[in-house]
Amino acid sequence: MTDVKIVQLRGAKKLTQTDQAIGAKIRKLRRRLELTLKDLSELIGISVQQLQKYEVGSSRIGGGMLVQLAGALNVDIASLFPNITIPSGELDSEKLNKEDLIQDLVKAASKLKDDELRALLTLASVLGAR
Repeated sequence: MTDVKIVQLRGAKKLTQTDQAIGAKIRKLRRRLELTLKDLSELIGISVQQLQKYEVGSSRIGGGMLVQLAGALNVDIASLFPNITIPSGELDSEKLNKEDLIQDLVKAASKLKDDELRALLTLASVLGAR
């Protein structure tokens, strides 16, 4: 078992190396997509400062936010966790068919909770406005 360093910040929450590793993966994925802190923070509805705290591991990310971040970064949520490799980012050429992608999106969206569905709609609206 790996030793986990615990960091105590102002308050009761104790942060670990896992929090920092998740933040580092988020930063890596954001940069791979060439998104600025501002771009991603607007997509998920938080401040740039809060996203920056997540990326440096000084603020713990809740489960709902992990779902939003994974969606905005177009990755499976499991890829945000340590010891899980990040996919190359290349899409399967067969998946580039727009109709197939829309069908996949509708299928996935039908399984979302109301707040997650609203977040997805916001993401789509922001991306569509580019």
